[in-house]
Amino acid sequence: MITMREFIILALFLPLLTGTVTMLAAKPQTIKVINLTGSIFTSLTLLAIIYQITLCKVFSAGILYVDYLSAVLLLVVAVLSFTSVLFSTSYMERDLKDGHISLQMLARYYGLLNLFIFTMICVLVVGNLGLMWVAIEATTLASALLVAFYFNRSALEAAWKYVMVCTVGICLALLGTIILYYTQLNVNGNGSEALNWLMLRDIGFLLDPAMVKLAFVFIFIGYGTKAGLAPMHTWLPDAHSQAPSPVSGLLSGALLSCALYVIMRNMIVVQEAVGSEFVHNLLIVFGLASILIAVPFILVQHDLKRLLAYSSVEHIGLITFGLGIGSPLAVYGALLHIVNHAVAKSALFYLAGVITQEYQTKNIVRIRGLMNVSPILGTLFMIAVLAITGSPPFSIFVSKFTLIWAAFVGGYPMLGGVTLLLMSGIFAGMMYYCLRMCFGPTPKKLEFQRVGAPAMAALVLSVGIVVIGGMFLPSWLHTILTQAATIVVGG
Repeated sequence: MITMREFIILALFLPLLTGTVTMLAAKPQTIKVINLTGSIFTSLTLLAIIYQITLCKVFSAGILYVDYLSAVLLLVVAVLSFTSVLFSTSYMERDLKDGHISLQMLARYYGLLNLFIFTMICVLVVGNLGLMWVAIEATTLASALLVAFYFNRSALEAAWKYVMVCTVGICLALLGTIILYYTQLNVNGNGSEALNWLMLRDIGFLLDPAMVKLAFVFIFIGYGTKAGLAPMHTWLPDAHSQAPSPVSGLLSGALLSCALYVIMRNMIVVQEAVGSEFVHNLLIVFGLASILIAVPFILVQHDLKRLLAYSSVEHIGLITFGLGIGSPLAVYGALLHIVNHAVAKSALFYLAGVITQEYQTKNIVRIRGLMNVSPILGTLFMIAVLAITGSPPFSIFVSKFTLIWAAFVGGYPMLGGVTLLLMSGIFAGMMYYCLRMCFGPTPKKLEFQRVGAPAMAALVLSVGIVVIGGMFLPSWLHTILTQAATIVVGG
């Protein structure tokens, strides 16, 4: 029988193996088969780890550590890594056919994509805050090369901005982590179990409150930059708009969530030392600021992928706001929203990829008559936009409603009302652009090409999860979310 340690090692090994073999492949069909096979086995392994967590609750061995909180994010990576590779097989095949990329670039794309998936898994399976920092930095390096993949001027500029802004942020996070390590040394003195999360959680009440507050400010700003929280979000619209659409889906749905995961891990330790009020106030302020800043950029946007990127800023802000409220219900809603947003936003970026390939533009003004061109694609796009704006009966409505309800019953009715008002503005902007793209006259020179079967399968799967998730939440997922919320609250 395979042990948990072996499952974790396998989950780390498979993306590296897949990426390495891909770089040696010489035919597009071979590359396609290798990556689909590797992705299936990687996702199944991650699901096996999640199942094992439901049995043993916590696994800790050396630097490896997984619990229910890890399981929530592992589920996100499992689903999105599979759908992104599945969608990529058709999307990159079209780029290869149209002459936008070469066979060598195709192999490099899949190699980097698997490296990116590997780094995100690393973030979620280590139990040391220092190693989490290393893994987050590794995600920056791997994803920056994917942002710059097409090597045109816009892509290189976006990648440079991404690296510069996130490097400043990650340096601040390192400084905060070092300060946290210093406070740990003052307690146990010998440096054993340095930055071990379990150790820090257990001795949190002994740490120097003033130093821990200072550390968390740097940690929060640093990782908040990577999560796309305002006003540190400036890299996000450029990076998301220039990366290949499957990568944009992973960046928005999985990478931003991984950065929030590390914030939550640090938050749990800090709350033990300084109490919850300081942490919660910081999260609420930055969460609401992110939602507020996203509104005007969504209302006056002209680039389809940038529109979706600013929507991600809003949703990350909403999740942070929920974590700031801090009640079990609010944290449960925030974790559920992480899962729902990841699936819905990745589906939207995949749809945006197909649309921009067909219309040969990201300019919303030039995209018209989507329903006439492809009724299936237009319907999926409308469903995805309705879902991401929190319309019933889709899954994001459930998590948004949970977060707003938690604000009203948790002593923040005014902030809950303000959040509702801001979300109504975002709904208006998103639906305005969606209706303009779906209806109206079709461009005369447009020749629609049939969407590849793998890409359509990824779209239907993602949208299907969003639709079903609004009406049915599996008991096992409810249990994982409840237990993960307990960990974050401090149980």
